[in-house]
Amino acid sequence: MVALGAWLPAYGRLAWAGWLAGLLAVGLYDLSRIPYILYGWKDFIPNIGAWLSGTHDPDALIGYAWRYIGNGGGMGISFFVLLSLLKPQKRLLLTGLIYGLFVFVCLMSILLIFDEAQRMMFRITAVSFTGSLTGHVIYGLVLGLLARRYFRQQALTSSGR
Repeated sequence: MVALGAWLPAYGRLAWAGWLAGLLAVGLYDLSRIPYILYGWKDFIPNIGAWLSGTHDPDALIGYAWRYIGNGGGMGISFFVLLSLLKPQKRLLLTGLIYGLFVFVCLMSILLIFDEAQRMMFRITAVSFTGSLTGHVIYGLVLGLLARRYFRQQALTSSGR
């Protein structure tokens, strides 16, 4: 990715902006999870650390590193690249919300289709459903807001202002 970004600097800047936006968006998502976790939604991110390290011991450091660096940042890159290809001129906040809801629907589909997924991640309950929905709405809105700012700035820069 670094070599590609160096070879094509405009895409490198786009990917970097998307990744940073994804980090901020997932950070705000995680802040929204706190009340739900306090109310009983089990934090499954440390389990992801166990899967990634090949152990049975939950590892919050590895799990959250993956969540931010790979998952949140990676989906941020995907969102920004999609926007650059589709070139929507308006309603980036709404587009971000739709993107966040699309990711939410994909997650819920996996949890509903594969029984093992609910055992490994979390059971769908009123609390986990609402917490996940809230977080994905926040994630999408933050991505949309930051994309709107980024693409407006790019338009101003390219027009010479």
